[in-house]
Amino acid sequence: MPFINRFNTVTCGAMTFTGNTLGLSKETNTNNAGTNGAIGAFTTLNAALPPVDAFPIDPGPLTPGATTTLNFNQNSSAALLNIPAGSTVLYAELIWGGNYESRDQNIIGSINNSVTFTGPSGAPRIVAPDPVTANTGTIVVSGNDISFYMRSADVTNIVIGEGAGQYSTGGVPGLVDPLNASMFATNHAGWTLAVVYRNIALPLRNMTLFVGANGIVSTGNSIVDVPVSGFSTPAAGPVNGRVLLSAGEGDAAITGDQARFAPTAADVANPAFNLSGPNNFSTNFFASQINDDTGNLDTSGTYGSRNQINGAPGTNIVAGRQGWDITNVDASANLVNNQMSAVFRFTSIGDAYMPNALGIQIDEGDPVFEVLKSVNPLLACPGDVLTYTITVTNTGLSDADNVIFTDVIPSGVDFIDNSVIVDGIQLPGSNPAAGINIGTLAIGQTRTISFSVLVRAKQPPCFVTDEAEIEYEGCPGKVTTSNKVITNICKNCNDCRPKDC
Repeated sequence: MPFINRFNTVTCGAMTFTGNTLGLSKETNTNNAGTNGAIGAFTTLNAALPPVDAFPIDPGPLTPGATTTLNFNQNSSAALLNIPAGSTVLYAELIWGGNYESRDQNIIGSINNSVTFTGPSGAPRIVAPDPVTANTGTIVVSGNDISFYMRSADVTNIVIGEGAGQYSTGGVPGLVDPLNASMFATNHAGWTLAVVYRNIALPLRNMTLFVGANGIVSTGNSIVDVPVSGFSTPAAGPVNGRVLLSAGEGDAAITGDQARFAPTAADVANPAFNLSGPNNFSTNFFASQINDDTGNLDTSGTYGSRNQINGAPGTNIVAGRQGWDITNVDASANLVNNQMSAVFRFTSIGDAYMPNALGIQIDEGDPVFEVLKSVNPLLACPGDVLTYTITVTNTGLSDADNVIFTDVIPSGVDFIDNSVIVDGIQLPGSNPAAGINIGTLAIGQTRTISFSVLVRAKQPPCFVTDEAEIEYEGCPGKVTTSNKVITNICKNCNDCRPKDC
């Protein structure tokens, strides 16, 4: 089953991937700690379990005391979800996977098991895989089937309730087969938490999450293309975007694995569209590296101080975090204007790995509103009518949909029913205090709104001060305020002088 578009939105905010491996690298042909490109023991947050062989205890700081186990039912690891204060989680997906078949071992009966997902509150949740995104892949090595799987689930409600902080996942099926002639250095297991959130302090962005797999990328299946659609880039001007990727079984010491991202199927054959980042080499993109939102190494999770040394090729350390990749890299040069689809290409001339989640985050360019307000008259008496006129112009870089005009009626005056006029058209029943949808405001477009109020005859104020507010669908809560307009109210209209107020 291919990658599926799990979520798309255009709003002020960002995407983030976090997560961790569930194993440490092994010694060749044993389950001891070593530098082989496969896990020899699972990590576990259960500090009461005795460590496997000489695998170290995690010194922290996030999960001090974490240790190792050979039982996948006991595995677990933690990572930090970092989202800014004031953010609203819109969507979250938990992705997990590993290898399930080698020459000597096969746990296919367990790959649909539920996993344990725990947030900052410490309350564990049992999460069942969604069959819609379930995928497996098999390659044949020396006549033996070597099989990977990935599973995922929508965990939006859990993450909304838990918020930012420490998350862990455990009970993920995987193998720690000791013999290289059986598993061919493919033991791995891990998890990724993909989150899309809104924050009005961030730019307007088009954000899309794809989850799934197109098989195992390997020397026998050396080119895997993943077409994606459902997003868009700005019609004109600079295009700024990032892509987020998650994959199982990348190796630091094996080169030739590449990730490309291009506008068309023809373009993706061009090496100029290779992706790279501060911790993702163009010729060794998937290298058992857990990276943060800037593409740099994230050392905050379980065993975060034990990382394979990246390079082209890189070098494995004894008992290094192994077999899971998460990253976020700049893809601005790979995008063009008016783009609504693209192609990822994953290649290999030695490594075997399976991408399982892809995110595309594109800056749309914010609408910018110039809101100018006037009032007539500037000097009035009790019982007079004041008419407010507001012009709203979009001077920004993108259209604004469902623009909401709001004007709270000031004290001392009463709104005159059915007085709202937008671009010359009366809007019966509309009240600016309740908000009025003035539709889409295209780049450079102006709307003119007017309405009237009646100055109260009894105990009018000395001054009536008013201002208007504009917000739009893409970034609710991000408000643009007009200038203030003031009308002086004379309390004695036969002799209006400042002393009257």
